[in-house]
Amino acid sequence: MAPETPSTPGFDELYQEHHEWLVRWIARRTSGVDNAQDLAQDTFIRLLDRPSLSAGIRSPRAWLTKVAGNLLIDQARRQVLEKNYLALLENLPEPECPSPEDKWELLGLLEQIDQLLSGLRPIEKTVFLMARLDGLTYRQVAEQQGLSLSSVEKYIAKAMLKCYAAAYDNE
Repeated sequence: MAPETPSTPGFDELYQEHHEWLVRWIARRTSGVDNAQDLAQDTFIRLLDRPSLSAGIRSPRAWLTKVAGNLLIDQARRQVLEKNYLALLENLPEPECPSPEDKWELLGLLEQIDQLLSGLRPIEKTVFLMARLDGLTYRQVAEQQGLSLSSVEKYIAKAMLKCYAAAYDNE
């Protein structure tokens, strides 16, 4: 007997009934049909990663739009990150500019850091990165951001806890 594949009747039916609708839904929110096709596929791949889930979804379109929406947010975040990184590189003197391979690797690391800190509010991320990457003291961060020192300490502690959980909860 052959092992059961992740493609189950529930998944196949869900895909056939909602794929085109999902592509149209995403296309209305993005820059094109090709991107919408890619994001729709990524959405259904998330479902394939959890085969038992397809049978238990009571509101398929709500679930699909939630997952696709999260993927859209991730994509937009990556695009902003890449744009900011490339703008920073443009201002570097030629001798300090990294090679194309190093640029690609650094962008990947930035995406990993961003993913690691997902779930934090933008101010919490900013404060953490100012202290950890820019090397500013908590007091300097507080002054630059117009925050109290205790708020900066709280935000950094929250970000550190997130980093700790990512590093040690998956073991």
